[in-house]
Amino acid sequence: MGQKDRNTSLERKWANEKNVGSGCGPFTRGSQTGGTMGGMLNEETIELIKGILPDEWETKARELGAFERGRVVKTALDLLVLVLLYVTSGKSIGGTSSILKSSGEMAMNKNAVNERLAKSEAWVKWLAENISLNGGFISARPGWLAYRRVTVADATEESASDKGKTAYRLHYLADIFTLDCVEAKVTDYRTGEKLGNYEAIGAGDIVLGDRAYGTIQSMEYVAGRGADYLVRLRSDAFKLYDGDGREVEIWKRIRRMDGAAYKVMDLHYKSEGELRPVRICVYRKTEAQMEKSERKRFYDHYVIVATSLMESAERILELYRLRWQIETLFKRLKSIFGLDEMKAKTDGGVKLWFYCKLLLAAICETLDNMGRFSPCAQLSLGPGQQVE
Repeated sequence: MGQKDRNTSLERKWANEKNVGSGCGPFTRGSQTGGTMGGMLNEETIELIKGILPDEWETKARELGAFERGRVVKTALDLLVLVLLYVTSGKSIGGTSSILKSSGEMAMNKNAVNERLAKSEAWVKWLAENISLNGGFISARPGWLAYRRVTVADATEESASDKGKTAYRLHYLADIFTLDCVEAKVTDYRTGEKLGNYEAIGAGDIVLGDRAYGTIQSMEYVAGRGADYLVRLRSDAFKLYDGDGREVEIWKRIRRMDGAAYKVMDLHYKSEGELRPVRICVYRKTEAQMEKSERKRFYDHYVIVATSLMESAERILELYRLRWQIETLFKRLKSIFGLDEMKAKTDGGVKLWFYCKLLLAAICETLDNMGRFSPCAQLSLGPGQQVE
């Protein structure tokens, strides 16, 4: 079974609505297995999840205002199950309420579900961040970035399942060290991936992006807001020039790296007829990295980024590697995103939905790395850093 098939199988285990009520998935409506919230989550999955939750997760639920003991949601674990139900089988506030009511003992109307979830946003974000930190998906902030916000831009598209509906795209800007959702918006599919989509980019920020954002338009937008950009460069993105306005073919300069791991080129691009400075940093992939690559073209041997940062090549590429580090988490988020339709419409609702999906992605990725939900998986992650 290939990696893609394994991922699809894992995600279907979490989000296939047909499993609800069948007893064959983690959410088993009316299950006789006991469990939490009237058997909405089976015992095996509960134990797996509890094994990877960060220390003080229950205390944080109270501290962050997410949990207040009630008649229906009696424990922090009950609240976690409610969150996971919302982003898998529930699909919406109303859908979640309907499933809870049909369980026969978990009756919560839409307003009650909405209030519980809204109060849980900070806690859900804290859980996603700490599970990701313990799982190695995010790193501690380097000292040289102590006073700068570093964000990563990405987007994912959902094709509408009902005929006549327009597909839509979720654009999100997230803090790479805290997983804070700095900005999230939903557009139709005609709105492309560009850094100009984000109004939250501010002075002093550093914005990371993949090849889709490696355009003059995106770079100029970020620079115009007093921020720095660091984006992956396509080989045909735009023309580059030296200080005298002569066109530069960077592949010729890359060939002269003579085995060096890094190379920095201070070049220019043209905008409105003027030369504008840009730094091009090149990293030569190792033989081991190339063996894993499916493509073997010349440019596939290198990682080439464009940036306005005046740091060393080592620092710049170290920072871009941090984007690679959380790429698996975002890929999981994108896969889970495509399994059901988002019903949230308000800014607050979209952010809550993003954090809930991010938590689900972190749980899936962690459990997958530890044995893909195997009942005999060793769940101890050992001592890890924890974000206050």
